[in-house]
Amino acid sequence: MEELCRVHDPSYVEEVIHNHSSGEWSGKRPDLAELAALFAGGTLHALELLLKDECKTAIHFPGAKHHAQYDYSSGFCVFADFALAAEIATKDHGKRVAILDIDAHHGDGTENLTAANPNVLTFSIHQYGIFPGTGFDNQPESNVYNFPLYPTHPNKQLGMGDSALFHGALVFMQKLAEFNPDILFIACGADGHLEDPLSNLEYSVQGYRRIAQLIRTKYPELPILLGGAGGYLPDTRTPEVWSEFALALATLKANQSD
Repeated sequence: MEELCRVHDPSYVEEVIHNHSSGEWSGKRPDLAELAALFAGGTLHALELLLKDECKTAIHFPGAKHHAQYDYSSGFCVFADFALAAEIATKDHGKRVAILDIDAHHGDGTENLTAANPNVLTFSIHQYGIFPGTGFDNQPESNVYNFPLYPTHPNKQLGMGDSALFHGALVFMQKLAEFNPDILFIACGADGHLEDPLSNLEYSVQGYRRIAQLIRTKYPELPILLGGAGGYLPDTRTPEVWSEFALALATLKANQSD
């Protein structure tokens, strides 16, 4: 409760944890309330491993619930675990945290809950116009950056596919170098995959893997916390995207250590 209240309204946390209610489900669901708390706890455990330097890549696929807001649930997200982890890393441990969100949907909750923290940078690559309908503007003074993609653009190379994702990642890398973080969080939403029904971004598994390789090659020693965020092909592409991305981050680091 104490940890969750660092980024959420205490009355909202109370409503979920003790009253077992949320706008993301019907009626009283103690099982889902417990899962929501466990998801946040998993991200904090991953953060702890990074802060103790027990690993360089900490993976928690149920993490990166990036739509949860200060006092309400949104978009299947109940608690803002990345915002909470960033709060702890910056305020308790003096770290600078960069957050890259490549989910098909704008990471509005993470952005809103960290924008006032000068030691956090957020960068979201997402499809323009779909839920939650935000993420059009940058706020450089708050280290908030958005890279909306437009699949209906006449030049589709600018709005969909691996080339669009890679273009956004290159822009992020420029911001990352300027910000010079101590830890990087990545919300690797798999819903940008070309077979996923919730977007039109048409990324491939290879495209996702290329982003992971780009980041880890440039920053072989940077601690990275990986969360799964969204993905709506739970038996096929979603686990494939997540696992390939994670392997690219961790295997390259292991090979370089060897």
